[in-house]
Amino acid sequence: MDQRRGSSFSEIDVVANYRYRPPYPDAVFRKLLAIAPRSQHLLDIGCGPGKISRPLAGAFTTVTAVDLSEQMIALGRSLPGGNALNIRWVESFGEDFPTGGESFDLTVAAASIHWMDHGRLFPHLLANATAGHVMAVISGDDPFEPPWQSDWHSFLRKWVPEVKGQPFDHDKRSEGMRSYQSYLNLCGSEQFVSERPFEPSVADFISCQHSRDTFAPSKLGDQIASFDAELSELLRSYSTDDRLSFIVRTGIVWGEIKPI
Repeated sequence: MDQRRGSSFSEIDVVANYRYRPPYPDAVFRKLLAIAPRSQHLLDIGCGPGKISRPLAGAFTTVTAVDLSEQMIALGRSLPGGNALNIRWVESFGEDFPTGGESFDLTVAAASIHWMDHGRLFPHLLANATAGHVMAVISGDDPFEPPWQSDWHSFLRKWVPEVKGQPFDHDKRSEGMRSYQSYLNLCGSEQFVSERPFEPSVADFISCQHSRDTFAPSKLGDQIASFDAELSELLRSYSTDDRLSFIVRTGIVWGEIKPI
């Protein structure tokens, strides 16, 4: 497991910080329901703590929530809606999880598909898809054009090389995040913004960064105190009563898996 990209999501510190991530805009869930061909069987791969599975459990007959991290699944079960009887939590790779005999109408990968082996993933999904199956990929729970964006990018240009040993390249990262699209006949894409601002404390925003693979506590090591102090200083001038305010923009790309 430790050799798998994204294995930090099994670390207790990373999982504990997941609660500081912003929620997806409500319109994201409405769109998923609109593009689903049926409301029978939902598959959520790389589900984490169930940010998609739990809110949509009431709209589908069954929900299969798959994640490699036992700790993430335990967190998901403990959160509101996580004990719904129609959610089947599965600790497994998305590329070869046991389907339990289900075929799926809608598959969702939220902030997860870039961690997976697409050459193995899509044949497995296609083999267990109903007629008209739709694949939806969700990305984005970061602040959208916050006042501190320029300073944040400067911060990343310093700290990403410190942690990863390679320059911060936003364009290259974005290109890599879209590589899955060659496996889909694309039907559409849409961006959604949160209906109301998200207003975390500065400390909570910093904790949120430690829920992300690049800045996982295990990767920062003894630099974590310096990271936190520098980011705190950056953000204080943009805070009011020690709280930040920003909106979240989230994108959905959807389509049908190409015959393989």
